[in-house]
Amino acid sequence: MDFITQGWLQGIHEISATAKHSVGALRLTADGRKFRYAKAGGTLSAGKATVAPQANADHVDEAITAAVAVGTSQLTLTVTAGTAIAEDNLKGGFLQINDEAGEGHQYLIDSNTAISSSGTDIVVTLVDPIRVALTTSSEFSLITNPFMDVTSSATDENFCTGVCPMAVTDNYYFWSQTGGPACALILDTPAVGSNLIYSPSGALAVIATDVDVDVPIVGYAYGTAGVTTEYKPVFLTID
Repeated sequence: MDFITQGWLQGIHEISATAKHSVGALRLTADGRKFRYAKAGGTLSAGKATVAPQANADHVDEAITAAVAVGTSQLTLTVTAGTAIAEDNLKGGFLQINDEAGEGHQYLIDSNTAISSSGTDIVVTLVDPIRVALTTSSEFSLITNPFMDVTSSATDENFCTGVCPMAVTDNYYFWSQTGGPACALILDTPAVGSNLIYSPSGALAVIATDVDVDVPIVGYAYGTAGVTTEYKPVFLTID
């Protein structure tokens, strides 16, 4: 049972073709587990961990082509051609100002128009208006919400977004577990209490002595030692 029993329109073990909550919304159960509302970027399996999408290089450190005044909530931005963006795929994500006037400010995105692989102009509507005027020297990036289009990736340095509590259809919305006791796919044989990191194909693995320190710990083995390729108890600490 949830601490908040009203207001949740989608159950912990339900998937939905349409969004019923804001992507990234945090949910806490009475037993202390934590979940984030996420959208699948591919077919996902129960017990496997997922990662956030990488920022697209075509949409990072782009130039502001026309001055933007304080108070503006809808911007027409020019991005490098080559990568499509679906309508509202940036909803819940962020416009970040990387350099020059307005640098260091982040704005939550409410909606966006679609662009094709050959398109360059995208209209982005912000939840809150521009706080510091932007000039043609300013640079921006379009960053998706980390819980939008999550996948089980082969890149272990990606940001882990949780463990799926059930199988999820591509492009469906679900609750991804990010904190507390979970059942997760294991790689290697971590002892009880071992630090765990994300490893390729959605497994959680014991942290090795030669792993770079910038690889985030996502939880701990608990209850029983891990067995490679089996699903074992872990205590998630992403949230």
